[in-house]
Amino acid sequence: MKKILSLVMALAMVLGCFAMAETTSILDADMDELLVLDRESSLNDWEGEWVLVAAYITADFAEEYDVEQSGLLAVPENAATLTITALKDATANDKELGTMVDVASYIHDHTYDLSGELTFSDEDSYTVKSAWDEWANNVIAKVDYDPEASYNRGPAKTHVKGDDDTVRFADMTGVEIEDTETMKYIGMTTSGYLVLCYSDDNLAKKDGDMGVGYIFARVEAE
Repeated sequence: MKKILSLVMALAMVLGCFAMAETTSILDADMDELLVLDRESSLNDWEGEWVLVAAYITADFAEEYDVEQSGLLAVPENAATLTITALKDATANDKELGTMVDVASYIHDHTYDLSGELTFSDEDSYTVKSAWDEWANNVIAKVDYDPEASYNRGPAKTHVKGDDDTVRFADMTGVEIEDTETMKYIGMTTSGYLVLCYSDDNLAKKDGDMGVGYIFARVEAE
């Protein structure tokens, strides 16, 4: 029995070390390189469970909103998880044809909507949703319509709903930010992290200042 208990405790310590190593390594990273959005990543690549490993505030955002602190910020270990699901043809009347992507030309294609849930360790939860047309690579009524086009690549506008418009940023980081809206973009970075953030720029269309946000690492299947 003592051997079993010792093994369990050792395993818990190892897992804790892995989580701490992930957090430590990300805080030592170059923030500009870390936050490069992958505009070729697909929503299908995002599906699954993610764990909060860091937060950040860019220098430009800190100056604009009179925030004293900027850079990568530590967060409590395992303080929140984000679960992402891709819903195929969620708004389609005809599942075989897919979503009507061009009403005027009566063109259908298969698209996905994002459905997510952000859950904090005290079970406070927020919904995270993006409709298929909130990805900027949707070009309605384009002349060179491509039936194989992907409608869910790169970052997207998103809608985060819950009790706190700041999505508990001060609770997680200790940094208070006033006069800003809730998180409004979601996307994968070239480093393989998922970012949920607020920006004054339209990140779905082009690169810009990443503002303020949360960084999530994928939870690997056991």
